[in-house]
Amino acid sequence: MRILTAMTSPPLEEIESAAQVITDLHIATVPGDHAQAASHAAANLCSGTGSGLLVAPTQLQKLITEAIEIGYATALHDLREGNFDGDLQEWRPDLFQG
Repeated sequence: MRILTAMTSPPLEEIESAAQVITDLHIATVPGDHAQAASHAAANLCSGTGSGLLVAPTQLQKLITEAIEIGYATALHDLREGNFDGDLQEWRPDLFQG
């Protein structure tokens, strides 16, 4: 016999704690030199989601945007640090052609 348990929503305190972690990561990860590019990337992704995100609460929209910006800024940082140098020629062979 299979027993189903009711899914419960996380307490508000847990949601607020997770939101604070995202905000703290955003502050630490999205420096000035990556902020504009990260913001642009997030706007492009969010604009492609349709109306679902537009009707979401403003605080949730902000958290989603911050999370996208964290990922994008981290990727830019990794590129600048050379973490993908070995892959660049495969991804963009036109950059290496004489």
